[in-house]
Amino acid sequence: MNEAETGDIATAEDRLLKAAEVQRELGVSRAMAYRIMTDGTLPSYRFGGRNGRRPMVRVSLKELRAWLDSHRVAPESAA
Repeated sequence: MNEAETGDIATAEDRLLKAAEVQRELGVSRAMAYRIMTDGTLPSYRFGGRNGRRPMVRVSLKELRAWLDSHRVAPESAA
């Protein structure tokens, strides 16, 4: 039985996300998602881009979730 069949989302197979999917995961605009995918804020993969065409940009789901975890801010303690 593989990880996807067990139903464990945390260990499910990785996949590459488009800007619209990154938008949904982060709750930001599509323009912001594309910007952080292309400016190096998020680790991304680029494909194609020859003959004047824009390259496709994708982000790994696992890497996006790891990036989110590493940028989590600890709540302030009530004093």
